[in-house]
Amino acid sequence: MPVPPCFIGSAARFDTYRNNVETSLIGALADIYPVVKQLVGGDFFNGVASAYIRKNRPASPVLSEYGYAFGAFIDTFEPAASLPYLGDVARLERAWLDAYHAEDIAPLKIQALGDLSQSALERLTFKLHPSAALVTSSHPVVTIWRRHQGDAYPDLGNIEWVPEHALIVRPGLDVHVQAIPQAAFDFFTRLAGGETLSSVCDALANDAGFDPSAHLANLFGCGAVAALDPGTTYRGN
Repeated sequence: MPVPPCFIGSAARFDTYRNNVETSLIGALADIYPVVKQLVGGDFFNGVASAYIRKNRPASPVLSEYGYAFGAFIDTFEPAASLPYLGDVARLERAWLDAYHAEDIAPLKIQALGDLSQSALERLTFKLHPSAALVTSSHPVVTIWRRHQGDAYPDLGNIEWVPEHALIVRPGLDVHVQAIPQAAFDFFTRLAGGETLSSVCDALANDAGFDPSAHLANLFGCGAVAALDPGTTYRGN
């Protein structure tokens, strides 16, 4: 039975609409993950983006909110297996964008600790800044990301290929990304998970790289603390 001409026209219009939607979503992913695109090139990026889009339709009309699972998808995307750090780069870029769009809150200063008694310090829990995020990687993800800021074709040949862990935060207008040591990453992760300062210090006491005073100074200094809770909440002004 021949297909009615009106159906053919509708199918063509739907194909055009579908192609336009996919093109728009590919563009959104390219804007969110520019370093990933630089690392693999435009054609490869369009291919992995198309594969992702086929399995992950947008849940929000806000394009900047699309693609949260892109890093995890890349981890399982066989053609990208030769770049094992690619998924981690995507996770760092996602964290950067989330920090950029996070709620503006004045970070707490380290002087707030001086107002607390010893018993309060032991019970103390931390609320991190809304923009704060942690990304861990078995690869030099922060160095790779930094090399691609402003240079589409950086030299990666002289990178020291060691694990790196990132702290991302936007205490003011600019998003800051810093590489932190493993002990600091473990410390911040536990605090972010709601453990008390005392319990975290006890858990990490045997780690030779653990320096609670230095780690706390860094956490406050970069603006990553929004509030303290020793039973009474302390907030920045």
